[in-house]
Amino acid sequence: MKYINFKTACFVAISASMMGSVSADTLRMAFSVAPSTIDPFKSSASGTASLNEHLYEALVSRTNDKLLATSYGWTDDTTLVVNLREGVKFHNGADFTAQDVVYSSCRMMYRVGGKKNMLTSAMGPVTDVVAIDDYTVAFKTVGLYPILIQKLKSLSILDSGDADLGSTLKFDNTGDCGITRYPTKDEFATGKYANGTGKYKYESFSNTGDAVLVRNDDYWGNPGNWERVEISSVGNSGARMAGLLAGDYDLIENPTGEDLLALEGNSAYSFSTEPSWRTIFLVLDVGSDVAPGVTAADGTNPLKDIRVRQALSLSINRDAIVDKLMGGNATVASQFAPSYQNGADSSMPDLAYDADKARQLLADAGYSDSITINLRMPTNKYQNGKRVGQAIAQYWSRIGIEVNLVAEPWSVFRKGRSARELGVFMYGWGHPQGPAQMISYAFGTRNKPLNLGGSNYSNYSSPDFDAAMTAWAVETDEAKAFEYNQAAMRVAVEDLPGIPLYYQHSIWAHTSDISVSGRPDERTFADMASKN
Repeated sequence: MKYINFKTACFVAISASMMGSVSADTLRMAFSVAPSTIDPFKSSASGTASLNEHLYEALVSRTNDKLLATSYGWTDDTTLVVNLREGVKFHNGADFTAQDVVYSSCRMMYRVGGKKNMLTSAMGPVTDVVAIDDYTVAFKTVGLYPILIQKLKSLSILDSGDADLGSTLKFDNTGDCGITRYPTKDEFATGKYANGTGKYKYESFSNTGDAVLVRNDDYWGNPGNWERVEISSVGNSGARMAGLLAGDYDLIENPTGEDLLALEGNSAYSFSTEPSWRTIFLVLDVGSDVAPGVTAADGTNPLKDIRVRQALSLSINRDAIVDKLMGGNATVASQFAPSYQNGADSSMPDLAYDADKARQLLADAGYSDSITINLRMPTNKYQNGKRVGQAIAQYWSRIGIEVNLVAEPWSVFRKGRSARELGVFMYGWGHPQGPAQMISYAFGTRNKPLNLGGSNYSNYSSPDFDAAMTAWAVETDEAKAFEYNQAAMRVAVEDLPGIPLYYQHSIWAHTSDISVSGRPDERTFADMASKN
């Protein structure tokens, strides 16, 4: 983490003495993306997940700390046994037991309105969830599924007493489980069922995404840092910064490099950064005979030629993107997962920049000045994303490729991606489940039993890659699993079904009377901040 105070002139000067209208025990935060619901199962989007993590807990945290689980292990190839923390209470005073884990697993599998929840597919290999006793629960799987505990990081635990049971609770993979009625989204929003075991409790939530939380004084662990947390949702980065400078907020997330200039010379403010687990990269349709939005004079899909893919990668100056566009708040990528994440191969070199070699490779492949690419990307999704997209378009233009940059709202982009209408697109992927998370989904040949290849928009298939990932998917020894992942990563970087660009850093601007210790998963949580 970097924590910096600037010393030069600033266009706004607000003294710390002017910012004391709110209690010192209240933290006011501005999110960049509005939480859409406080139903913890419906969305993993950053704003929604950040809010809900205050209220609900999982068995294990995203950073591998034990929360409602005290220990876990595989007793055989298809049984994961989890020992639960005793003495934990829900916000309504009910005791936490194994029954609540079974219920929450049922809720994850239950499709409200026919729509999947976050983990509906990921928990597909789970055949049963059994309460052995009040504080022991067993997850049964159809076969070896070593990454299950990583998947369970997103299984928020709810109070089973909030559901209507028609009979004995019994897990099934449809989520029926003997439950006659689940709480609705609207009932969560009113706070009636916003009932978790987390450090903070519900006070209010509006359809704008604004929320107010209060400290859970009965929390099983160290209490929250703040008596009260007020969360506002402000989509415009300039407006968030203006709110910080006006004294409306104590902490804001995702300021731009330009926004941070407003802090210069004002000792009342600072900013903190943390290298994240998110990789920003390009996806290339390398397996189709015709790639949507990609054309060549001879009618072929030029992306099927490794020389073209190498040329596209070599033409990109990643150092310039990180230094000039990201203001140093990013790390040049050497692979598809952050090289500094536990289990990644940190010895892999950064990807080279050589525009002359890129032009030669295009000429050798017979594609000089004959390729047109529609580069698709979502707007307002990633830090300085559109500027990075513009830079990529310029780099490719310099080696003779005609590029049309298509920046579109996330809703439009997502539909096009789901319909496989994007031959080349820019994307970001976080890795809270470990360094294999992205490549296991994005580049593996589709394998439902092992949950591989579910997001393979590149239409890439490699026997060597699949062999390594198939071995990884069933390896229970963590060190060996990391080795299989690293082998697969080397194949992917050599074959380039996509092009790694950089690892995004998270940034928070805040008043200088608080310290901020950021997290690599990019979420904003009240207890990241503490009074100096």
